[in-house]
Amino acid sequence: MSEAKTPNFGPARKDEIEWVLNTVHRAIDESEFYCDEFKQHERERMNIHFLTALWEYDPHHLFVLRKGDEKVGIMISGPDNGVVFLYWSYIIPEHRASTIAIKGNKAFLQMFDNGHWHKLVTFTRTTNEKANLILARYGWTEVAQLNKHIFGEDYKIFEIPMEKTVPGYKPFRVPGRLERLKRKLLGPFGKAA
Repeated sequence: MSEAKTPNFGPARKDEIEWVLNTVHRAIDESEFYCDEFKQHERERMNIHFLTALWEYDPHHLFVLRKGDEKVGIMISGPDNGVVFLYWSYIIPEHRASTIAIKGNKAFLQMFDNGHWHKLVTFTRTTNEKANLILARYGWTEVAQLNKHIFGEDYKIFEIPMEKTVPGYKPFRVPGRLERLKRKLLGPFGKAA
């Protein structure tokens, strides 16, 4: 296998956050399984401030899938009191016939199997049969179906149990406008408290 084809997965670099943002917006726009109201809400939620806060919490929450130096997909997750929630997983269409999704999922699971988490969780639409089959194949277990859940649409919840051995929980929050401004002004002199 040539170097250009070698899978290379890892956290986004700071200069890749904008690319991750554009890629998740592409994933949202292309999805046939969500209503327009959900898509608008999700584009607003997945903004540069939210993604930057995830990156600052732990860059692994913006997980970039690469073949060599080429970025071919993302897995965006977030922390919630000992649970990692996989928000979006997306492979650029021309790379979907490869094994990137399987290898990326395996690397994602190994990355978070580090004693800090009770479980990994994700949602899919009940109508997204392909994603539901893929998740089951990759080791995720369907644990519930939520009818008329988000914007009145039906979802399935999938989980993978982990073993939390590290005590405590590190809180996650997105800084507000004033804190972001303070950080920007203090940038070269140190991070705002």
